[in-house]
Amino acid sequence: MSLEGSVVTVGTSATVIATGKTGASWVYLHAPTGGNTVHIGPSTVTTANGLELPKGALQTFWLAEADTLYGIVATSTQSLMVLKSGGR
Repeated sequence: MSLEGSVVTVGTSATVIATGKTGASWVYLHAPTGGNTVHIGPSTVTTANGLELPKGALQTFWLAEADTLYGIVATSTQSLMVLKSGGR
């Protein structure tokens, strides 16, 4: 198992946040307070169909191998803190 931390800048088109590792992995997302609301989903994510990531919240996702999680914002950009755990 390994840990990977990063900051992803989410824009107004679907932005890759994380991809599942071999053997699957957990992804922890933290959206800082303030700024733009980030919506999470598959490559077809929009601000209308994505899961809203509340500002200041920590959300956890399980990603199977090769699953990819995307994010999008309505305007400008928003930084998103990402921590991946598990997999190889």
